[in-house]
Amino acid sequence: MDKLDWQQIALVAFGVIGVIQYLKGYLPKAPSIVWALIQPVLCLGFGAAYSLLPSWVTYGVTALALSQIGYETIVQAIKKKIEGGAA
Repeated sequence: MDKLDWQQIALVAFGVIGVIQYLKGYLPKAPSIVWALIQPVLCLGFGAAYSLLPSWVTYGVTALALSQIGYETIVQAIKKKIEGGAA
């Protein structure tokens, strides 16, 4: 068995979280079971893709994920504060 690469595992996890959050923006009414079923599929798919495809795929998916998570946590929080303060 190969030694676990925790950096790669973290990149896969961040990628899955970010892509699911991205998809939730397009499918806001999808039931929770959809995301629960998609998560392991994405984990396995990203794990394989990150191992087999060029590194730019890893960088691109990770960048998408981090930008989505950053948008939700930073930009949306600031937007809510501004809108709340203007009322």
